[in-house]
Amino acid sequence: MKLSKTTWRIIRSSQFIFLVGNEKTRLSIHAGIVQAISDPLRALIDNGHLTESITGCVTLDDVEEETFIGFCEYAYTGAYVTPELSFGQDQEITSDSGWFKSAKESNGVPVKQSEEPAVEDAELDRTSDHLDGWGLSNAKKLKRPRKKKSAFYYDGIEGEQPEEPPGEITIIYPYEELWKRFRLRKFDSGPASFSPNPNILFHAKLWVFATKYLIEPLRQQCLRSLHRDLSSFSLNRKNRSLIFDLLDLTYAHTGRLEVDGRSALRDLVIHYVACEIRTLADDEKLTELLDSDAEIGSDLVMKLVT
Repeated sequence: MKLSKTTWRIIRSSQFIFLVGNEKTRLSIHAGIVQAISDPLRALIDNGHLTESITGCVTLDDVEEETFIGFCEYAYTGAYVTPELSFGQDQEITSDSGWFKSAKESNGVPVKQSEEPAVEDAELDRTSDHLDGWGLSNAKKLKRPRKKKSAFYYDGIEGEQPEEPPGEITIIYPYEELWKRFRLRKFDSGPASFSPNPNILFHAKLWVFATKYLIEPLRQQCLRSLHRDLSSFSLNRKNRSLIFDLLDLTYAHTGRLEVDGRSALRDLVIHYVACEIRTLADDEKLTELLDSDAEIGSDLVMKLVT
């Protein structure tokens, strides 16, 4: 098999050493492949005046080992491997705590609903509180029960007056449009490999790395993979701490504005939080995050009302 010039050049290039994380784990990668995908990293390798370029070794103590390995997987194969969530990261999240929705639920369509009885006006607001928010069908019309005639109602000389047709009340679910827009998001990349119990924080960490070192295709792959896993995530009280960790990590390592506009990671994560706000709202952790970072609150409000 004949190798392409690019592949040949990468294989023949020297190994460049990265000392990663607090423990400075020694990891090596072909210099040629790094030079091909990241201008900032290429500058470290090619600049003959920098210590890193002279020694062939650079320290990245702000990058976790797992994150850098994900970058290497992407560099060599074009797609990184989505790691599974370990029990040490969240004891409450297990395979049976509901990572993925069933096939009947994943497209936002309820399995089956029996006919809803007529309800009084006072009940209408409480009805929407019991809805999950994933499976929202078109707005439903509930018939108001016929009004009984008052004892003081005057029928006239003979016969009864024709009854008024039952009124119709249209219930509009405020989160339906949010979910619709979330599911329709598009990205300029294929996703990373699938994992049945994915560590969604990893996508965000790798996105931060790709943003710092200007690797746009990897940024898009991280966003696409995070969107895929959030779309399939069955949120409940046991596993919602993972979403709070994702929200905290996102706002701690990104700014509101980036070189190419508003932060794409922030926009994706806050969009999901807005969709699931009813499940998240009664947790003290959300209050702590809102108190600690005003931008979370303002972004959340804007996502809810626009």
